[in-house]
Amino acid sequence: MPYPKTYVDAMLVNWGDRLFYAPLRHVSAPRLSRVRLGDAAARMREQLARTLDGAPEAMVKITNRASGAQGMGAVRRHLRYISRNGQVELEDQDGQIIAGAAALRDLAHVWQFGGWGIPEESSHREVFNVVLSMPAGTDREAVREAARAFAALEFGDGRSYVFAAHDDEAHPHVHLSIRSRGPEGRRLNPRYRDLQRWRERFAEQLRAHGIEANATSRRTRGVTRRYPGQAVVHMLDCGEAPRYWRGCASETQRRVAYEAHRGVFVAWREMARTMAVSDAPADRTMAVGIVEFVRSMPVQREAHARGQQQVVPRMLAHDRMPDAAPEPSQADSGTPAGRHREDAGTEPGVER
Repeated sequence: MPYPKTYVDAMLVNWGDRLFYAPLRHVSAPRLSRVRLGDAAARMREQLARTLDGAPEAMVKITNRASGAQGMGAVRRHLRYISRNGQVELEDQDGQIIAGAAALRDLAHVWQFGGWGIPEESSHREVFNVVLSMPAGTDREAVREAARAFAALEFGDGRSYVFAAHDDEAHPHVHLSIRSRGPEGRRLNPRYRDLQRWRERFAEQLRAHGIEANATSRRTRGVTRRYPGQAVVHMLDCGEAPRYWRGCASETQRRVAYEAHRGVFVAWREMARTMAVSDAPADRTMAVGIVEFVRSMPVQREAHARGQQQVVPRMLAHDRMPDAAPEPSQADSGTPAGRHREDAGTEPGVER
């Protein structure tokens, strides 16, 4: 017997927030009004559809580390880099175009001595260097327009910034440099939750400009591929062998990665069970789609290759036709069967 729509929506929002969004955000779901709950559930279904369809993931990354050089000297070097020494146009927060070496020097002079100023040497990040990118084949002009709209939405409070779109690589990307101090002197201090919001807002702007884009964590998608850091990439390009980084994970690392996904498996399982007891055929079809999506996760395929039992078939015993629903006892519990583990914060901004 199908469950009431209010119950299905509440469970969907509850488990969806655990799976897709920040830690502990799911506790707000029971306090939503009926109207707000319906809107939140509709957004969650859209998020699910994008994820199951494999929509391209938007990437937002902070490239300058807090431990590196942070003064005006580093800022000048980065501005020269993203502008290719004045050959690539920069655009500032007011829509003004900065082109040529002389205009670039004027910009650096304004940033160094205007407002709160930037010292020649500093122990703080005076400018945040951010890269916004999408996979190869994405419309470059749409990425540029989405980056412009994202910057205005997120930093349009009087904070100074410039951005440049680069077309010299296969994947379209935009370099965005934001002054740390705002008009009132408060420093920008993004945490992991802020970085996730940046990804979500950039993806929203991409969709507004006709580009299907998603902003989910690697763990939510069961991705286990190891990506080298920028320093490792430079070493490999120079023919040097990194001392500590390895392209292939060890057996222990694979086992730990699989265990780290158990909370994700629980959340996906409960969402599939919730959709399976809905009276909407589209929800029940999506429940079967969730089963297939989790089965095909890279972390599941690696476990199967090692002879380890996959989680999904055992956890989702109702994997049948889309219109089949489990008995009420299978879905009336809102408590996860396993311990929920959220993504831990690392160096902010990497598409996870």
